[in-house]
Amino acid sequence: MPPIVITQTVVVDENSGTSMDAIGLPTFSAIPVPNLIGLIAYIQNPEFADALPSTRSTIIRELVTTLQTKCDGLSGSKYARKRRRIHDGIGAAFNGTPIKDEEWMDVVCGSAFLVGVNLIFVRHADSAEESKDVDRPEELLGASKGSISFSSDPANWDSETPLYIVDWHGRWIAVPNDKEERPIQTLVADWLKTGVHGWIIEWPTVDVTKDLLVEELSSFPGWMPSHSKLRKDVLAERLGRLRAERILMSWR
Repeated sequence: MPPIVITQTVVVDENSGTSMDAIGLPTFSAIPVPNLIGLIAYIQNPEFADALPSTRSTIIRELVTTLQTKCDGLSGSKYARKRRRIHDGIGAAFNGTPIKDEEWMDVVCGSAFLVGVNLIFVRHADSAEESKDVDRPEELLGASKGSISFSSDPANWDSETPLYIVDWHGRWIAVPNDKEERPIQTLVADWLKTGVHGWIIEWPTVDVTKDLLVEELSSFPGWMPSHSKLRKDVLAERLGRLRAERILMSWR
């Protein structure tokens, strides 16, 4: 898998939003953002999108310093052993340095953890997203399908934590067309169930013994005794999906 390359730019144009109808979100538009750091700046600083390029550059530089400093506080978290990777990855994203695909997950999810947001990633099929000619939202959203994933296990999310749908590479963020649009938390369950046909949803898996998997799964509707004969990995993914769906559906 080629490394992820983030183009260094501070351009943000809210008027260039692209309809997200192609992935089942007709009331949202994909707004281009510079990179992972620009994405976080857009989320955290209301002035970022409308600021002059020089001001945006200052916001991004200060944000990089803040995020890297916060990495020192990861010692007691699940990212404790990946502090250096996240720290260096934030700098790489800022400088436009290629980041290995297998390391990007830790960098982008760790960054979401640092700023206290939950993210749902839209990751387009490799053949499309790695093409040098496909790097704008309108091209990506019309390209071949891919996968949907999460910055952490949705089963542990709460409806009070800010939630955003974003491009896996940090190239765009989904923004409602109408400021009166209902919160994304209230529609995400229906979107994942009916709006992403053809996309692979990478539900988290539950790491417990098979006996415990069977015990908990048997409490969900649709369980049949014969299901206990399924492989452990199949059951682990099924339970991860059901746990996540239960939380997301409770927000409707």
